[in-house]
Amino acid sequence: MKKTVWRPVALGVVMGLLAGIATVTRLSFLSSGADIDNAIGFYMTLLLIAAALGGPLAGVLASSLFITLSALYGPPEMKAVLGEPGIFWSNMLVIGILMVLVGFAYRLIFERIKMPARLLLWMGIVISVYLLSSPANVILQSYFLGDMANLTHVLFSYKSYIPQAFFDILITSMVFLALPARYRRPLWTQH
Repeated sequence: MKKTVWRPVALGVVMGLLAGIATVTRLSFLSSGADIDNAIGFYMTLLLIAAALGGPLAGVLASSLFITLSALYGPPEMKAVLGEPGIFWSNMLVIGILMVLVGFAYRLIFERIKMPARLLLWMGIVISVYLLSSPANVILQSYFLGDMANLTHVLFSYKSYIPQAFFDILITSMVFLALPARYRRPLWTQH
């Protein structure tokens, strides 16, 4: 296989394991309230970096590995939530699809915009992930569980995701600024 396949696979596995370890060691936790639970913590930063640099394959591998590790070995409250098949699969689908979109979006801005202006569009990508993840998860969980959710679920999740989104923007931007230019490019494309 070409070198461009193994790099995203390796990056996805490493970042997925690190995100899972962050959850198992309680660097990620559930924020509960209004009948909805949101995971908050370092995991999304790792998933975003995996998807941006490793592309869709790395994003899907990292998110799938993270969710599986969290369901099997995470804190008891997270295992209880992810133990529900509808919640497990909705998270697997939504986060996986969003990481695919992050990979393509980062490649698109990487090819057209130079640093540091690229960081402004990166902020837009991260904010879009949070704006799309909550309604998509609520809709899928309503479908899988047969329970119709309402707008308050989505609004509560936005309220709890605001600090997480700022944290992810700050940390991922610092990573992109610290990386040498050749390592900022998407690893899943040949140049």
